[in-house]
Amino acid sequence: MKTKFLITTILLVFVMCFVQAQTPEDMAKIRRIQDSMMNLPQMKEMMQQIEESNSKQEAEEKKRSPEEKKTLQKNTDQDDWYWKNSMETTTASKNNKLPNWEGGPADISLQYRDGRKPNYLKIGTILADGNIIFNFPKEVETSLSFKKSPAFYTPFFDIREMSSLQFTNADVGYTSRTSLAIIRDGQRLGNLTIGNSVRVTKNLLYDGLLDSGDEGYLLYWAYAPADFSLNADENWEGNVQKEGTNTIQVKTNVNYNLNFKKGWNLVKAEVIGNYKLNHERGYEITWFKNHKHTIISSMPNDAIYYFRTVPQY
Repeated sequence: MKTKFLITTILLVFVMCFVQAQTPEDMAKIRRIQDSMMNLPQMKEMMQQIEESNSKQEAEEKKRSPEEKKTLQKNTDQDDWYWKNSMETTTASKNNKLPNWEGGPADISLQYRDGRKPNYLKIGTILADGNIIFNFPKEVETSLSFKKSPAFYTPFFDIREMSSLQFTNADVGYTSRTSLAIIRDGQRLGNLTIGNSVRVTKNLLYDGLLDSGDEGYLLYWAYAPADFSLNADENWEGNVQKEGTNTIQVKTNVNYNLNFKKGWNLVKAEVIGNYKLNHERGYEITWFKNHKHTIISSMPNDAIYYFRTVPQY
């Protein structure tokens, strides 16, 4: 990295001198400087690396068919969109740390609403070195209940008929968010989500992407002041399409099997199976087959933390 910086600096100086040159004598001096620069060991090494890299890329490019080249470019563009403003950690069970974290010490908070006013409940911290530490409060005030707002308790709105929802202990309140706010000195730096796919942890946050079939799961915490349950098993069949795609017939199933215990519960929302749609620009567009919502006892070994900055998208 130091070598590249040195070479870049020298080249910038050379360009500035070239622009300011006024006489033939000036140009002759610049040419001598250029010759000296090109004979630097660092410059020779850099040029050799560039030539080797270019040769390797050209060889790989020649091996690809025209169709492979198109697919590679389209998939890269699509993945770039999912990775926009994102940072990925290593496996959560081994190292709860955001690499190259530059946000300093920050609070991990769960945003909720008490009426129209947004509030933040601190449930953890990101340390200055990027380490993630959770410290859940034992008691949380909850103001909403199933009886008052049943739709509030379906965080993904993937149930088409609310009458499909069956719940017990309807007076129990509930506090949860599928993404966590990262706040420092009163300023929101971004959002933290947990799962095993950069696509799923984005798709399941927005109604417009909710029906996407990229497979994987999203995890989130929910607090319950008492035991209660939320269950549903909805099958649906019909024709679907997305912008730029053909129309296909699908059969989907959405299953909720959430038996909450008093305190904090770890919820897993999983996308299983998909249908392929043909997109006019060749993008990989899918529709989900199954959504499965369950409560799990511990963090999966392949769970990953994803941080997305603000503005996010």
